[in-house]
Amino acid sequence: MKKWIHNEILIKIVFVLGVVASLWVKASYLHYSIGLSPEFKIGRVHVLLAFSALIIVFLNKLIFQRKAIYSLIVTDILVSFVFFADTVYGRYYGIPLTIPILYQLGFMDDVAGSTFSLLRVKDLVFVVTIPVMITYAYYFRKTLKEKNSWKRNVLIAILLVASIIGFKWSASDVNRMHHAYERKNIAKDLGVYYFHGYDIVDFARNKWFTSTSMDEAELETINNFLSSKPSGQEVQALYDTDMNLVIIQVEAMQEFVVDLEIEGEQVTPFLNKLKEEALYFENIYHQVAAGNTSDAEFLLNVGLHPAPVGAVNYLHATNKFITLGQLLKDKGYENTGFHGYQASFWNREVVYNNYKFDDFISKEDFELDEIVGWAISDVSFYRQAMDIAIQNQPFYSFLVTLSSHHPYDAFIGYEPFTGEYENTQVGNYLKSMRYVDESIEGLFERLESEGVLDETIVVIYGDHSGLYQDQKAPLSGLLGLSDHYVAWESIQKVPLWIVMPESEETGTISKTGGQVDILPTILDIMGIEHPLTLGESLLVEGPGYAIKRDGSIFTDDYYYNNNEDRLYDLKSYEPVEITESMKEQLELIKMDLKVSDLILKKNLFNNEEFMKLVE
Repeated sequence: MKKWIHNEILIKIVFVLGVVASLWVKASYLHYSIGLSPEFKIGRVHVLLAFSALIIVFLNKLIFQRKAIYSLIVTDILVSFVFFADTVYGRYYGIPLTIPILYQLGFMDDVAGSTFSLLRVKDLVFVVTIPVMITYAYYFRKTLKEKNSWKRNVLIAILLVASIIGFKWSASDVNRMHHAYERKNIAKDLGVYYFHGYDIVDFARNKWFTSTSMDEAELETINNFLSSKPSGQEVQALYDTDMNLVIIQVEAMQEFVVDLEIEGEQVTPFLNKLKEEALYFENIYHQVAAGNTSDAEFLLNVGLHPAPVGAVNYLHATNKFITLGQLLKDKGYENTGFHGYQASFWNREVVYNNYKFDDFISKEDFELDEIVGWAISDVSFYRQAMDIAIQNQPFYSFLVTLSSHHPYDAFIGYEPFTGEYENTQVGNYLKSMRYVDESIEGLFERLESEGVLDETIVVIYGDHSGLYQDQKAPLSGLLGLSDHYVAWESIQKVPLWIVMPESEETGTISKTGGQVDILPTILDIMGIEHPLTLGESLLVEGPGYAIKRDGSIFTDDYYYNNNEDRLYDLKSYEPVEITESMKEQLELIKMDLKVSDLILKKNLFNNEEFMKLVE
């Protein structure tokens, strides 16, 4: 009899520990796979993952009692599904999925080509335990379904409390200051289970329990921010007449491709030459977050930073904004947004209307006469877009390209020859950039042939990084990058050209800036005032900076890593002491994110009290 009792206890212990082990292994693999834990070795976060797994198991045992055998299996299956999705998404974007991002999962079929390239055989770790667990539970179902006695419930409750205390104690020295700037840091520091729990609570609070009125602390934050900004200089107003405006947001174009040669050939010969005829900004860092391409569109058209988690296009699609489209519409412009994919993708059909575009031309409206990559080729895209745009002047055309989208397989066999990088993702990426270059050259030829180039300001910029951590080694070899991680961070820049007809304003500008600075620069050139953009015109003299969504900051000379609270010299990559005055400057720059987040969360452009402050 005693032997049988011991066997029953052993069967239950093996099942519980098996579930705990499964939950821990899957979470640890996810951390390693998407770079939350760069090296697969046991650290504090793995201890926190173990405590998280124990908490989940003990909660199941207490809540579901004899049915816990089923709830634990279901829990493991759900965790497997979520973590697999986290892994695929995280390899591309570097962050696990959040509830706001889940709105986008309906598009997984649309991005299948990119998604499949991110899969690994090792991802089977998410499913191998499931049949083993089900088989074990079925075989020992009578024993495992036994009802808990009150003594056993007390023991489980004690173990649950002990696990919670263990988690808190292990996390007691975690610096949570940088969690506000980058949700990914929560997962890095506290584990993906805590990350998802926090995300659920935060989403519910923001969605259903957030007031849109400002409290005293928030009013003080806004007032301090506005008072800290220098009194604005008069806008440049370089043109007396209303110039047409064409803005091209290039998919995945990074700054390092400009002037780059491979096997003796320039990757972007036309754009290299265009630098001589335009203002070219060589130190513009991308500032996108989880919304990626859509965040770049938001930065350009609205002049605010993206949301700290999820995509603005879903979280704040119907907020009131003062947009470039609205300002130009007030001046009699015909505004049209163009993108060669489905109108519903990234919720553009809703958002572009809110940006005050008169029309949004999407995949459904184009003749798909040539396909390169996901959908219509950039060449055909530009041709058909200009067929529409030039009919009504002055016009503002916002063109978001698509052909050069990850993973660049569409350009196998294209020029230029990339030598040792041929038939690799890096080589295909460089080929995609040559295609981008030739397509834009064709657009300029079209504008010139139509006689509108001399009456049109053309802005060209990249939206986000094109090559990610999994391509770090070959890209570092190509560019001769140092092994220091700051070297990698420092190439996360996007090129920016502003072509202005008959203007003496040409040449390369080295001032540091971010994508949030592009809108005020355009408004400066066109002589249009805006009550509040969080960027600054890049034509204003003086030092510049770019703050990333995680709170890290680039200045003309330094890189501040917010996660480490450490400053680096951008030339030597050596750490630099943070003086008190420099600390004050960094904190002042961080106010940009805090104010932007307040405006988004509270929909402040729809708040009379806020508008009185900024006007």
